[in-house]
Amino acid sequence: MPETMETTEPENARQLLSKTGGPLEKSLFAPVYENELNKDEQDVAVYLDGEQALSWWHRNVARSQYGIQGWKKAKIYPDFIFAVQSAGKTKKITALETKGDQLDNLDTAYKRDVLAFLSDHFAWDETTPAGELELVQNNGETVHGTLILMSEWQAKLPGYLKP
Repeated sequence: MPETMETTEPENARQLLSKTGGPLEKSLFAPVYENELNKDEQDVAVYLDGEQALSWWHRNVARSQYGIQGWKKAKIYPDFIFAVQSAGKTKKITALETKGDQLDNLDTAYKRDVLAFLSDHFAWDETTPAGELELVQNNGETVHGTLILMSEWQAKLPGYLKP
């Protein structure tokens, strides 16, 4: 994760607002400018920010921030990374890749395969595989990776926000 977030937007640029009309509160970096996200990403960001169980979220910037290396040359840059915290229990971190429905193609299938492969074969020193697209650290913290088509995010994303 980056320590700082650079922007090309001027300080007085229009900020993305929460459901209540105020600034977004759970983004790791503030402010979040409207012009830095497309309409679908804005909708997901506002949704994430309004979720009570969410600790924080980050809009990952392709080709300059967190990337997952698969077997093809180009890395996969998840669109969002977010953490869910339940009262004193495990923390779940999810890397979310969203795709427009028109992009449900070979590239999308590749990204799904990479996430599944990493889940099945990758382990840190203190982690063990715990099923498809999930790693569980010995302290109970879990890490998930998922790809959701934009038409499905409203139906599928709530399942990733349960503590």
